Amino acid sequence: MPTAVPDGERILTWQQIYDLRELPERLVVVGSGVTGAELAQAYLGLGSEVVLVSSRDRVLPGEDPDAAAVIEDVFRKRGMEVLGRSRMAAVERVEGGVVVRLEDGREVTGTHALLAVGSVPSTRGIGLEEVGVDLLPSGHVAVDRVSRTSVRGVYAAGDCTGVLPLASVAAMQGRIAMSHALGDAVAPLQLGVVSANIFTDPEIATVGITQKDVDEERVDAEVLMLPLSRNPRAKMLGITDGFVKLFAQKGSGAVVGGVVVAPRASELIFPVTLAVQHRLNVDQVASTFTVYPSLSGSIAEAARRLHPIA
Repeated sequence: MPTAVPDGERILTWQQIYDLRELPERLVVVGSGVTGAELAQAYLGLGSEVVLVSSRDRVLPGEDPDAAAVIEDVFRKRGMEVLGRSRMAAVERVEGGVVVRLEDGREVTGTHALLAVGSVPSTRGIGLEEVGVDLLPSGHVAVDRVSRTSVRGVYAAGDCTGVLPLASVAAMQGRIAMSHALGDAVAPLQLGVVSANIFTDPEIATVGITQKDVDEERVDAEVLMLPLSRNPRAKMLGITDGFVKLFAQKGSGAVVGGVVVAPRASELIFPVTLAVQHRLNVDQVASTFTVYPSLSGSIAEAARRLHPIA
């Protein structure tokens, strides 16, 4: 934005912030998406005073609402100032710091500002268009489900494709491209079974359909949410925030999605991802042994409570 130009010193992008030599005394984070939330909590944990400016009603507006509510509550409990419904108008560098001006006229001061408002691909002017590789209006490289571009023999993988900006997806795209180029049989990329993780504390891991899909009746599914505070291993570990949520298709009982909010949720989502990818039903998940006590026991317990829908 012309009213918020990063300078690499006080007004920073998510990449420039890693070049800082000293910890920001008071960091104003503009943007409450995944990058903003992760870095805001990281710097809070490192000892910075942090203000998170969110233009939406809550942090992580694109994520599961129950998960986002847990994270915002944790942010506030740990001392972060969260400004909801607060859209940035400008960021100005002043003596010894910055001023973030909001559209409603309020001003937020800090020593540094982090602009976590997204990024665009650097694909223009590097020769792609000259050889015929199609770019989308956004600048992303257009690819099909086996990573082919519009030019025979040219493949693309990763964030530049705009498919899904996750390292795991980039790696899968690359593997598919390599196998396809070598003439091996490959399965097209399936975005519906991609598990994703937000590295806040606790983490948020998701796979498959979402709460929004159910609420807007795009999927006919039953939802079961089980707080981790009831889990015996969680009690032993002092975990009070978090939950396991499963989505099961009505009739078949097939597990079609899940959300885990917990420390290392990125590990706990894997059995749910297996269930989603292989269309396991809730009874199959429920009848599989889990270690006692374990956090993964809550996944089986959630499946047991979904039994009557099958």
